[in-house]
Amino acid sequence: MTRKELTGKRNLQFSQWIRDMLPDSGTGFLVSDLDFILFNYKAKTIILIEIKTRSAKLREWQRRLFANLDKWIKKGIDNDWIYFGYHVIKFEYTFFNDGKCFFDDKEVTESELISKLSL
Repeated sequence: MTRKELTGKRNLQFSQWIRDMLPDSGTGFLVSDLDFILFNYKAKTIILIEIKTRSAKLREWQRRLFANLDKWIKKGIDNDWIYFGYHVIKFEYTFFNDGKCFFDDKEVTESELISKLSL
């Protein structure tokens, strides 16, 4: 059974610690989080997902980072696993109920997205 969200809030303490304690981006040190890793251990499938709301775009450095990560995983994933790649889900506003949804810049319905992400 899928575990429920416990708090409904995201704790940003570690994020702030990274900003305060690790090298500045001016040194070339960049930090990004990955929103979701969907994984089916029985089917041996995996997909990486970045979520953007309010039609936000990936920053260029973040796009390059995830493109490289995608390439590296494709080169090295075990032969019996299926890697469905790195994808961006973009909401026009915040969710399905207040605007359009895009999967890699192609508009999708909620049911189409469910199908794509169900592995």
